[in-house]
Amino acid sequence: MPIDDYYQEYGPIRRRRSSQPSEPEEGGPPPEPPPARRPRRRPTRRRRGGWAWAVAILGLLIAAPLALPYALQLYYGDAALPGVSVQGRPVSGLGDTAIAADLSSRYGDFLSRPLSLEYAGRTWQPSLSELGLSLDMADVARQAVSAGRQGDPITRLREIWQIYRGGLDITPRLVADQRVLQGYLMQIAPDIEQPPQDAALSIAAAKVVGTPSAPGVQLLVDATANDVLLAAQALRPQDIAIRTRALPPIVGDTALVRAQSRAAELLQSPVTLTNGDRSWSWPPEKLAELLRVAPDGVGLAVSVDEGLLAQSVEGLAQQLDTGTAEPRLRFSAGQVTIVQEGRPGWRLIQDEAAAQIADLLLTSSPTTRTLELPVEQLTPKITEATIGELGIKELVGEGLSSFSGSAQYRITNIKAGAARMDGVLIAPGEEFSFNRQLGDVDAANGFVEGYAIIGNRTQLEWGGGVCQDSTTVFRAAFWAGLPITERHAHAFYISWYDRFGLGPQGNGQGMDASIYTGVNDLKFVNDTGSWLLMQADVDEVGQVLAVRLYGTKPGREVRLEGPAITNEVRAPSEPVYLDDPSLPAGTVHQSDTARGGRDITVERVITQGGAEVSRDTFFTRFRAWPNIFVRGTGG
Repeated sequence: MPIDDYYQEYGPIRRRRSSQPSEPEEGGPPPEPPPARRPRRRPTRRRRGGWAWAVAILGLLIAAPLALPYALQLYYGDAALPGVSVQGRPVSGLGDTAIAADLSSRYGDFLSRPLSLEYAGRTWQPSLSELGLSLDMADVARQAVSAGRQGDPITRLREIWQIYRGGLDITPRLVADQRVLQGYLMQIAPDIEQPPQDAALSIAAAKVVGTPSAPGVQLLVDATANDVLLAAQALRPQDIAIRTRALPPIVGDTALVRAQSRAAELLQSPVTLTNGDRSWSWPPEKLAELLRVAPDGVGLAVSVDEGLLAQSVEGLAQQLDTGTAEPRLRFSAGQVTIVQEGRPGWRLIQDEAAAQIADLLLTSSPTTRTLELPVEQLTPKITEATIGELGIKELVGEGLSSFSGSAQYRITNIKAGAARMDGVLIAPGEEFSFNRQLGDVDAANGFVEGYAIIGNRTQLEWGGGVCQDSTTVFRAAFWAGLPITERHAHAFYISWYDRFGLGPQGNGQGMDASIYTGVNDLKFVNDTGSWLLMQADVDEVGQVLAVRLYGTKPGREVRLEGPAITNEVRAPSEPVYLDDPSLPAGTVHQSDTARGGRDITVERVITQGGAEVSRDTFFTRFRAWPNIFVRGTGG
């Protein structure tokens, strides 16, 4: 077939022809109209290829920036990116180990000696840990290396862009623990702080000595801690001045001047106390002991020490009082008889005397100040007719002591002291004072000079040995169960007081009583409800002193527990030599024998009807005592 025919048969002409409407058949329905012609489509093959390229290019544009952080990470590895620095020093291309080493070298001085605290010429150099500060260089290095490498791609890209535009400077983070820092400042505060010194005034030996005031110093912890934290942020060694404030004193120097003037006026003249034809003079040195100075608001007040004045008045009473005015009695074979008639006496009214003396002490005068002491006269109340009403019918308490081996002067004084106690009546409820009943220790009352413990050594004194009487009286009151209101032990151990020391329980230590007129006394109260008769007997052959209390037993039993001996100390091995100008030069004699020290505790248990009603503790501390030699230095 010719080619033209093929084209005609199958080509466009045929298609055009086939698309034309055919002629209708005769008698047949009319032919349907040809369908509407569809628009002709353009070829799409080339258009599809263009969109693909556009999408690919767009994806590449988007993916390339997002892949940039990862590409940089691959390129720089574990090193910091360009533009990263630590406090102005670039660290680009350095790994975390190298960065940490560089920082440690850079801040080495700060790490070893961060800050110095200074005050008044003194310096403290605490470590970082003492200040509660910490600086982690490894953490700073990790921050530098991880810059631009954390988070999602967009976050990383944004951080890389910021580094590219302006760089990234990392400041090491200093971590502070405020409690540790404040604790360190509080630790050094005692070396800095001083309390304010008020003006003070002391009076001794008739001299008035003033101490001026001085301001105090307080460390300001919060302010100093704030300065430390601000300075530490520079990460270099610095000197920090410790902040303080002055604390003004309450009592200033103006008040001191006024108090000095007042005290000087009160000490310019002595005080004389009189009773009839007897008198006692208190010189300024004595008055100075009775005055005290104490702050009073913003001033200093000069006043009288009531406690010390009461002791001084008690000493006066021991010298002024005549003891009991009642007759001296004797109990024998169940009968009480009068062996010496009573006679009027005197007793100092102590409360009234103390008040009047206090007023006199606070009254200044250029001449002697004089006071007639208030006293009450004592008259005998007991007669032959009233002896039977006293209730003296049995032994209530007994004390014994041995004076075996005593020198003659001591025996003489023991007998004189016992005579002052023998036959004395003690009224119900009355407080008995050994010193008041003893009276003046002088030749008029039968005493002689003898050795007694005075201060730190044994020396001659009127009445040496009278403590044997007070010890024996104490034991009688102890076993009678009477309340002991004042008792003083000896300064050191005396062996002859051991015998009969525990009464019916045998020998032992810790049951002695020392007295010194005007200072140390022995006192007890008659709480039996009846009169007590004190009776003293001296057995010169057996060398035993006995003091017995007769009256009516109150129905109680007395038991002693102890003695408990503790804290034993050996006697000093080195002797002590004391110069005595009253003895010829070259003479030496031993006044004291070395003995050990110890603490002794005795318990007195009082029971009534089988039940414990009271428990009293009697404590004694004997000091260790050396051998003491008196050396004459006289002409």
